[in-house]
Parts: sequence; structure tokens; C-alpha cells
Amino acid sequence: MIDIRDRGSSAPTPAGIAAMLFGLLLLASTSPIFGQMAEVTAARVQAPERNASSPIGLTEAPPKIAEHHSAAVQDEVPVSRRLGFSRIVNPSVLGEVNLTETRKWREAESGLDKMNGKSKPDDDEEEEEKFHWKPALAQSSLFLAIKHGARLFQKKTYRELGGPFFRDWGNSIKNLRGWNDGDGPFTNNLAHPLQGSVTGWIFINNSDRAKRQEFGKSREYWKSRFKALAWSTVWSTQFEFGPVSEATIGNVGLRRKNGHSTAAWTDLVLTPIVGTAIVVEEDIVDKYILKNWIERKSNGVTTRVKVLRSLLTPTASFSNLLRGRYPWKREAR
Repeated sequence: MIDIRDRGSSAPTPAGIAAMLFGLLLLASTSPIFGQMAEVTAARVQAPERNASSPIGLTEAPPKIAEHHSAAVQDEVPVSRRLGFSRIVNPSVLGEVNLTETRKWREAESGLDKMNGKSKPDDDEEEEEKFHWKPALAQSSLFLAIKHGARLFQKKTYRELGGPFFRDWGNSIKNLRGWNDGDGPFTNNLAHPLQGSVTGWIFINNSDRAKRQEFGKSREYWKSRFKALAWSTVWSTQFEFGPVSEATIGNVGLRRKNGHSTAAWTDLVLTPIVGTAIVVEEDIVDKYILKNWIERKSNGVTTRVKVLRSLLTPTASFSNLLRGRYPWKREAR
């Protein structure tokens, strides 16, 4: 018979118990197996209950976590901290990732992308669309010189070059009245509108946005053509009554012709308006006849295509010559 009292001397002492607990905690802080068990335990704690209505006892898919600040903060707490030994267990041993640091990295990357977006704008923003004033004014002046140069060979023009400049200029403008200026239908209804179309093309050729527009219902197309109308109106008004005009070179308006004042409203109105209509008409011809029909059947820009471009869009061709380009030049093709 064994005496139980003999085993009393082998009972663990308080110091031994403390040493055993310390050893277990040290083992937990270095053992990856224990860390994985802790994560599995935490997952089981958070897992949803079995669906009682399911016949096979399968669990439903966990509901999606709402994007809320409180839920995000809860997810950011490591498993080891929720188990109460975050100061002892190294989170890297458990394979945990600090979501707070991850979010900071993502925010930093997002901020970098935004900064790069500001420093590197889109291609459309890099290619700044502008109106080129110097070549536009130079081409308009060249066209003005051509017009007045041709007028100087007319007897009705060079015979009026003498006399007081400013007084005759003022009197010519004062005689502006009525619609009929005494000129024939060809001059008023065709020649002057063709002039207005040329000046409209001068604006279009020097506008980065306007020269890329193709006839259609787009707002940009019609906006660009109305701007061409405004440019043509200013040029036409200067040609009629400006400092370098028919009123100063030849004193048009100072005398009457066929019972009418030679300074009338017909040129001020028809030249820009009908001229812009000719611009639109040439856009239509260029798109549907030249581009979609003739050029589609041709093998490239052939001699035939060049000749037809020059003849079917005459004012666009002449405006190309004013800027030193071939008359059949097209910006988009």
C-alpha cells in the first residue's frame, strides 16, 4: 500500500507554476502554430450561426460589411489584440497585416496619382487650342491689298484719289443710305459674298478648333462658323468704311451712281452672311462629294482629286493660297 503522504514533497510550488506559465507565454510568442490556432479561434467566434432552416445545415454566406467608419475601425484591429495578448505575440508571426498602415499606403498612392494627374494633364489639355492672330491679320491684310490693288486700275477709283482725305472720308460715310448701291446683281450677289467667304476661311484656317470641324449637327461646328461670320463682318465693314477702305481709296459713297448712293447697306449685309453660307456649302461639298465619294474611289490624293478640290471649293482654295499652301490642302486628310 502506497502512502499518499509520501507524494506531498513532489507537489508543484508557486515558483514552479509561475515558471510554467512564463514558458507557455514565451512559446506562444514564437510559435506560428499557436498564432494560426488563435486566428482560427477568432474566425470561429465571428462566424455566423448555422441556418436552422437549411436541411443540410450549411452556413449562409456572411453578409457584406457596410462601408462605415466604425466597421472599418473594427476590421483594422489585429486578431492578436482582440485576443488580449497584443503586447506579447508578434503580429508578424501570426501573418497579420496592419490595415491602418495599408490604408495609409493606399491614400498616399491615391494622392500621388492625383498629383501626377495635375502635373501630367490629358493630351487634349496639353494641346492648347488657340487662335493665331498674327498669321490671320497678315492674310487678311494681304487679301485687302489684293482687293485695293485691283481697284486702283479702275478709272472710277484713281480719279478720286485727290482731295482732302479726312473730309472726303467723312462725307462718304454720311451718305450711307438705302439698299441699292447702283452695282449690278453679279457684284452684289456673287462677287462680294465670295469675298466674305474668303475672309471666313481666313478665320477658320487660323483657328485650331475651327479648322478641324466637319459639317454636321455638332455645336462646335456651328459655333466655329458663326465666329467666322463675325470675323467676316468686321473685315467687310473695314473694307467698306474703314481707314483703308473704299471710302478712303476712291471715295465710294461720295458720288451717286444710277440714281443711288454708292454707299448702301447691301454690301454690309450680304457680304458676310451670304459669304458664310458659301463656307457652309463648301463644307458640304467637301464632306459628301469629295471625301465620301470621289476620294473614297480614288487611290490616295491623286491629280484628279487635287483638281476637283480646287475647283469645287474655290474660296477655300484661294484662302489656302493666302497662307502659302496648295489650294487643295486639307487639314484632316
